[in-house]
Amino acid sequence: MLTQEQAERIEQAVQTAEATTSSEIAVCVQRTSGDDRGLAAIIGAVLFVAIYTIGTAIWWNFDPLVWAGVALVGGILVFWLCDRFDLGLRCLPARLLVKDARRAARATFLDNDLDNTPERNAVLLFVSRAEHYVEILPDRAAAAAITPAQWEGIVEAFRRQMHQTDLGEAVANAVAAIGKLCAVHFPAAGANADRVSNRPIQS
Repeated sequence: MLTQEQAERIEQAVQTAEATTSSEIAVCVQRTSGDDRGLAAIIGAVLFVAIYTIGTAIWWNFDPLVWAGVALVGGILVFWLCDRFDLGLRCLPARLLVKDARRAARATFLDNDLDNTPERNAVLLFVSRAEHYVEILPDRAAAAAITPAQWEGIVEAFRRQMHQTDLGEAVANAVAAIGKLCAVHFPAAGANADRVSNRPIQS
């Protein structure tokens, strides 16, 4: 996940961006949107059965308990590898991965009350690392004022920067771009209360 330095850099970027606009800007960086542990467990169980069945069939003179132990170790190791490196996600169709990521992004938006700001102009930058999924979710007023192509331009710039710099800097730059765009349509005025935490949401 994010290092302490990256999290602080993103928080500072959000605070700076929000100083120029009445929009609330939130950032969510997730390791993965979906839970692939179930798939990892299935893969581990299949390997356990395969090792035990093939082992006892070919080398029948070995004690079946030995094969059960070998199969158990193999199954646990494969489960750990799949879970640790999100290998289970590679077995799923891209369509399902995108669907899970979109669902997670919308749940994050609602769970953090970004749909409940007075001006309805909050914006969420959502990043799911395992799926390589990035989306900007604007609330109603921000969606009406700013075109999808403008949001997509920020997303594409973020994707390019991810190949050139670290995650913290790429996210901070995306936040700055979101802030500039929002400031044009929703400039800061009055007390400009900060109703949503500037800390990046992580899970």
